[in-house]
Amino acid sequence: MWDLNIIVLAAIAGLFMIAFAGDIFSRLMPRQIHSSPNGKMFSARSLDIIHSDNAEYWIWAHSNDSRFTEVAELLKVWWLDIKVRIKLNELLPKTKYTARLIFKTVPTSMGLDAFQEASVSMGSLKQKKVVCVSPRVAVPPNVGLPVRRSDGWMELELGQFYCDVDNITGDREVVVGLMETDNNNMKTGLIVGGLEVRPI
Repeated sequence: MWDLNIIVLAAIAGLFMIAFAGDIFSRLMPRQIHSSPNGKMFSARSLDIIHSDNAEYWIWAHSNDSRFTEVAELLKVWWLDIKVRIKLNELLPKTKYTARLIFKTVPTSMGLDAFQEASVSMGSLKQKKVVCVSPRVAVPPNVGLPVRRSDGWMELELGQFYCDVDNITGDREVVVGLMETDNNNMKTGLIVGGLEVRPI
């Protein structure tokens, strides 16, 4: 007769294998956040990237030059939707922040030159702006464009927000997002390193 402990351990091992196969395990792990006096960097795994659990659309790749060892690499999607939820009590009170997507593109990228919508939401307040991850031609001056960082990555400001001292208790949060779902064109070649918020 099987020992009960062996049966229990086998069942637990089976559950872990299912979790790994479905990318559930990574979602149960604590969020990877790098903190410094200059702000906070949220890893790609900390972001809510639509279809990132499907290897047909996104893969999780090792990186030697990112602040985190793992990045999200876009193979193909028609809907681009990336968000992060940040608890206000993780930030400094009475401080204005800028939120920036940290990314790269591969030379063969496609569909990223279409304009995207960047947004910052806090409670009932929501601000939106038009941005372009990978412009290939001249764009209007009101379109937000990426800049190159000293570490070789690109950063694109998605918006700004103010962390009021009266709003940092409880579960209040700010939601930062990047979305492009209108053109229905295939998008490829985006490498997401994370999202950084820093005081300004």
